[in-house]
Amino acid sequence: MVEPRRRARPSPTTVLTRYLPFLAVIVAIAVIAAVAPGATNSSPRAASSVGPRPLTFDQARTQGVKVDWGPNCDTTTGRVAVPLSYAPPCVQPWRGGSNGGATAPGVTGDSITIAVYQAQPDVLQQSFFQQTGSDESLNAELRTTQAYTDFFQAHYETYGRKIRLVPVRASGAPDDDVAAKADAIKVATQVKAFASFSGPDQTSAYADELAARGVLCLGDCVLAEPDSFLQSRAPYVWPTLASPEQAALHWAAFVSTLAGRPATHAGDPALRHQVRRFGVVRYDDAAGTFERSFKRFKSLLARQHTSIALDEKYQLDLSQAQESARTIIAALKRARVTSVVLAGDPIFPAFLTKEATAQGYFPEWVVLGYAYTDTAVFGRTYDQRQWAHAFGVSLLPTRTSDTANEFANILTWQFGRGPEAKTYEVLVQAPLIFFTGVHLAGPHLTAATFRAGLFSYPASSTTAPTVIHMSWGRHGIWPSTDYTWGDDATVIWWDPNASGPDEVGSPGRGLYRYALGGRRYLPGHWPSQVGLYDVPHSVTVLNTLPASGRPPSYPSPAPRTPG
Repeated sequence: MVEPRRRARPSPTTVLTRYLPFLAVIVAIAVIAAVAPGATNSSPRAASSVGPRPLTFDQARTQGVKVDWGPNCDTTTGRVAVPLSYAPPCVQPWRGGSNGGATAPGVTGDSITIAVYQAQPDVLQQSFFQQTGSDESLNAELRTTQAYTDFFQAHYETYGRKIRLVPVRASGAPDDDVAAKADAIKVATQVKAFASFSGPDQTSAYADELAARGVLCLGDCVLAEPDSFLQSRAPYVWPTLASPEQAALHWAAFVSTLAGRPATHAGDPALRHQVRRFGVVRYDDAAGTFERSFKRFKSLLARQHTSIALDEKYQLDLSQAQESARTIIAALKRARVTSVVLAGDPIFPAFLTKEATAQGYFPEWVVLGYAYTDTAVFGRTYDQRQWAHAFGVSLLPTRTSDTANEFANILTWQFGRGPEAKTYEVLVQAPLIFFTGVHLAGPHLTAATFRAGLFSYPASSTTAPTVIHMSWGRHGIWPSTDYTWGDDATVIWWDPNASGPDEVGSPGRGLYRYALGGRRYLPGHWPSQVGLYDVPHSVTVLNTLPASGRPPSYPSPAPRTPG
């Protein structure tokens, strides 16, 4: 098995990726990643034959087969009858009989065992969570995960099997390779799980070891790992948002729309009349892990006749952050950069923007949005004289209030109460992927049939502001086989005068605006005009869902409250 990448010291942002309640967040510390050092696959070979597939609604209609679809199918849409935009196609209900029994590790004739990985924040991180109002107990998060499991179990087909969740508390920090490997061995040999919901995402060791032992890792398991990592460990690692290579296609497309034009959104009036000169400020580690990634990103831009004037790397060392910021800002000024492409973590920009103001440098800030730099909770910590000129790309859907959020509303619809944990938008990701795959896999559940099930999920040709476009496999969206959930992206910019709650509910000034009502773009479909700074047609936080993102409505099964 390939040795996981070693890290000399823990990252200050390690557990932020798991505990702040941002919708469908899979965060990358090293942002412009398109090709990272490759890895070979030592995982068990998934069976090439997936056996008989479940009969779907559309297949039955095409074949003229009459099916009693039961109460869980909406026969007007052919989808599972739940108020969720991501509902999969109906499959012929399981009426009993043999489902193959113990078809895979963690699978029996009547159960599927799932490990629920629980990261352990340290004292400093716990203090941060409390200050931001995002503190969650592990028990509250486990109960919320169980609530989502109960919701999906009640409506999606699991072919006579019940889901058993087993919490697994981390034995080390999320970037501790040794602890991660030990935890994975425990999940495979002691818990004997079919899959793990999440993992220590600052190291690949956990996902590596699970894949080697034939156990799936779903959701927040790895960060910033390239397509080659996913392909070599297929079909065992299933992240949520687009992979770094995929995201880079969005970033290059957006940056190219800016090229050859004046830097009209810069803070310095003198820069606004100059044709844009791009400089990249990007995180990297001491080993230069992401050097190849940056070269790949540059090549994508070069195809669009766009060049980078300056490449400034930094390492996230808070004791040296101010001095690093001073050096980087001075270099950007010398290179006459008008537009800073920010490809880093969410903490360093606080130092960088403060230093830019100290040196009287007011450029455009181009946010790539593969980290918390595209959230208000961190945007408010940056120098607002600088961040008033920040704009870019986000992979996240347009923000909604909790009352409009469909991931909150499905629990209210099912049980009469919303999610207990504020982090519900992260916690729902792995169960959603898991139950979609199981539902479409058929009764003979293995890693191979799970993959076949997800690959058969129909990819829509449309997008919606509040919904991440979901697909797996090959649907003509990406150039390679897709093992991630999200496909599309949107345009954002910072409005320092907009008031409202941030992502953890704290009121204040400063929010991102989503261009053209949050319009989203699939790769290869970026227009030349994206509504940047078109305030009348932009939105910040939606209290009602737009028609294009509104899930169907069904009678609630929740017990009625007396009176």
